[in-house]
Formats: sequence, C-alpha cells, structure tokens
Amino acid sequence: MPSEMLRAAVRNNALWCNAVCQAQGVPGEFSATLWLHRQGTPPFYPDVITLTGADSAREQEEAIAVLIRWRKGGWGVKDSYAALNLTPFGFEILFEADWIGIEAVGIHAPKEQPLTWKRITTAVDLELWERAWGAGDPPLFAEPLLRDADIAFLAAFESEALCGGGILNRQSNVVGHSNVFAIKKTERVIRAGLLQKAAEIFPGMPVVGYEHGDDLSDALELGFTSLGPLRVWVRS
Repeated sequence: MPSEMLRAAVRNNALWCNAVCQAQGVPGEFSATLWLHRQGTPPFYPDVITLTGADSAREQEEAIAVLIRWRKGGWGVKDSYAALNLTPFGFEILFEADWIGIEAVGIHAPKEQPLTWKRITTAVDLELWERAWGAGDPPLFAEPLLRDADIAFLAAFESEALCGGGILNRQSNVVGHSNVFAIKKTERVIRAGLLQKAAEIFPGMPVVGYEHGDDLSDALELGFTSLGPLRVWVRS
C-alpha cells in the first residue's frame, strides 16, 4: 500500500503542475484519479498525472484513451505509481524514476561552506534564473508564481556568481523540490543547500520530489528515502 508521504508527493506534484499552468491562465482539471490538461501543457510538463495507483489503473487507461482521441498531437503522462500499460495506445516510456522524501528531522546543514541563497521576487530576476536553469523561449514560468507564498524560486551564489538553484512548493502538507540545477558546482551541493532553505522557509515539513540516475543516488546519500517508482510516457 502506498505510504502517506508517497501519496502526498504525488498530490504535491500535480498541484505544482497545475500552478504552473494556472499562472499562464490555463489551469488543468482534477478528478478523483487524474489531473489532466486538455489544451496542452508548457514544455517539460505532462498533460496527465495519475493520482491513484493500480486499483484504478484500468479506469485511468480508459480515460487516457478518450483524451487522446479528443485532441491530436503529442501527449505526456506521468504514471505516478508505475501502474499503467499505455503501449496499446501508442505511448512509449520516456524515463522511469523514484519518488523520494525526507522528514524535516533528517535535514542537516551542508558540510561544505554554505552558499549565499536568494529568493527570486521580481520578473527580471525570474528571467535570469530561468535562463540559468536552461529553459528556452518563450519563458516557462509566469510572474504570478512569485506572488504565491507557498512557492519559492531560489538561486545560489558563490562570490556573487550564480551557481545553481531550484524551486520549492508547499502543497499537501509537504514541500516539493524540483528544477534543481548547478553551474560549476555539483547538483548534490545545490540540492543540499536547497534542502536547508526548505527547512528555513517551511520549517518542520517533509521534502519530496522525484529523481533518477545519478541525481537519485545523490539524493539518497543526502538522506532521502525512495518512496516508490514512477514512469513518464509520451505519445507523438
């Protein structure tokens, strides 16, 4: 049975994706088992996120089959519990990953010399942050996200040079961390600092997210626990 933290991580991620779309004026829809966006989402974001596991997999697959007939073009599905088989509908697996979580008591100050962290509060700084993160044009993140007290865009500096960053979002009684990037630093160093900022800005709350490959290994070494698998499916 999925843990409470896993369910919270899934819900947090769906709410974050919806917030990104809503900031652009086109929010998605929630049902009991899915978050979905009929019009098409910004780059890097799925059109469908499953909110429940294997018990409702058939229902979710049937709903996705209807959706892809409704709108032609590319679709992305975040299979949050790795429970779907979307191959018969023309999807292929883009990547597999693990949900991760860490309780607030497990977050410790980085061993290395702390970086200087800044919370992004203006549209100009957001544009610079997004450029450093590596998004192309048009901009992905809209200014209304900066006015939400539950969302924090953070940038790390070393000797006044931007060297990394990430995003925190507080939803569903956890803090999601995402979009971690590093410039002339390892992502592990940046993630450790981002964790510390999460403990400062949203004290006492667990931190969740998902990763794969070396980023997953780094997160586990920092004290995160693997909560369960996920898959991302795409259809062109």
